[in-house]
Amino acid sequence: MNIFVLLAVAAVGGLLGFLAAALFYAYHARRRKSRKGARRWKVEFIKLVLMLVMATYFLGVAVGVKIVLEYPEQLGTLLTYIGAPTATVIIFYAWKAKAENVIKIKKNNPEIVDSVSEIGNL
Repeated sequence: MNIFVLLAVAAVGGLLGFLAAALFYAYHARRRKSRKGARRWKVEFIKLVLMLVMATYFLGVAVGVKIVLEYPEQLGTLLTYIGAPTATVIIFYAWKAKAENVIKIKKNNPEIVDSVSEIGNL
């Protein structure tokens, strides 16, 4: 299969994933407006970025598997392509969540500041 066809499929898949996420968000935004007095659901930017990166790499897995089936020697390249950025995003997200939780603990329990500071220095 021609590499340009694979690139076109990857680009179309990425656009379709973005479109699906936008439609999902618009649908829930409309539902929020229709519910009076309900708590407003808000998508955090970092979670949206994480979702888009993961969707892109799931698409990359599909294209990569197709390539590896034709050229098995490319498996190492596929695993690096998928693993490195995905691990980076997951590690960053876990670090950010830890920092937010430490801030919440400090705010809700000011008497345990010393032990929370020790947790924050991990």
